[in-house]
Amino acid sequence: MTASSRTLTGGGSLRSLLSAMPGPLWAAIYVGIAAATLPAVLPVMVGVLADQLGFGLVHAGYAASVNMGGAALGSVVGAVLTRRWSWARVIVVGAAAMISCNVLTMLGTTFPYVAVMRLASGLGEGMISGICYAAMGRSGQPARALAFYAAGQGLVGAAGMGFMTTVVQFAGWQILFVLVSVLAVPAFWLARRIGTLEVRDLPVSTAAKSDPLTWLGWGAVGALLAQFIGMSSIWAFLERLGHAKGIDPFHLSFAMSATAIASMTGSLAVGVFAHRVRGLQGIAGAFIVFIVSIAGLLLWNEWQVYLVAGVLFMLAWSVYFPFQFGLLAEFDRGGRLAAIMPAVTGAAFTIGPALGGLLMAKGGIGGILAWGSACLGVSTLACVGLYRISRRDRHDMAA
Repeated sequence: MTASSRTLTGGGSLRSLLSAMPGPLWAAIYVGIAAATLPAVLPVMVGVLADQLGFGLVHAGYAASVNMGGAALGSVVGAVLTRRWSWARVIVVGAAAMISCNVLTMLGTTFPYVAVMRLASGLGEGMISGICYAAMGRSGQPARALAFYAAGQGLVGAAGMGFMTTVVQFAGWQILFVLVSVLAVPAFWLARRIGTLEVRDLPVSTAAKSDPLTWLGWGAVGALLAQFIGMSSIWAFLERLGHAKGIDPFHLSFAMSATAIASMTGSLAVGVFAHRVRGLQGIAGAFIVFIVSIAGLLLWNEWQVYLVAGVLFMLAWSVYFPFQFGLLAEFDRGGRLAAIMPAVTGAAFTIGPALGGLLMAKGGIGGILAWGSACLGVSTLACVGLYRISRRDRHDMAA
């Protein structure tokens, strides 16, 4: 029985759902969300730096990029440190770096100083996030765990974007970094609980037993990278696609808000029902939904169709990620590859929008949608191949 194919009994009620997932896993989900709070409300930080500190849009954007780059690098640093340190120690060090640099950010107002603090804080965020990804991967319920993590991050982002700007106006720009830090404080006490998942012995396929960094694991990472590149290429220009279709600003804003709700809804649905769906079924279903959304974006110009297509697009994305992460967890026994997921997604969000803008300029709507579809097709085919190998290994083990 593999990580991607495990099923859970019960789950029909909130109580059984909560009890089905162990405390250390919920701890990893919470700490992971806390570490990703600032990225979830990144537009608020950009506004603070641009207006409150007078950096302007260009330098505020640089500072945000430095923060995100630090988080991507931090996940790699954390993965390296786990060769000598325990997960709990890496989390504590990451939390200390994140919180202390958030506090230090409030003590300076020059761009070089703030940029250095954001880089250092991002390193802490990445170290924490990477370990939490690894913990979710080793939990035995990776798809569900990641789905709840994504839903929680979306909820924090929606709530933060809804009230944080007003709070900053009344309490000062420093309150942003205070609140982000307060949310991360429980990491110091939860680190040990999360660390119990590090030593948990989970069965894996025969092909992945000899080395946690097998080509099968790297294949799953590659599938995730291709998926995120394709999705982010389209997502970054989804609003521009609406403009190209002549959709008015009111309906365009309504549609974009609906996509955010769809993303959270899809993640929650996966969290609740992932144990009832095989991993390959989830991925195949997400691909079908994605193709339907692409057809709507390509063939029709009405705002109603654009709304439905955008919602389906985000639903597909919210389903793809957890089930593909479950595939990675099947081969990633030690959690080392899961620990670098912030770097993988960060690289995809760096590559995807850049290529998307180029394709949008050169080939219009058709060009960017074709590219995204090709990426998703390659990603899905890779997942099918890896699942077939996994099934063959399970058959050999049973024989």
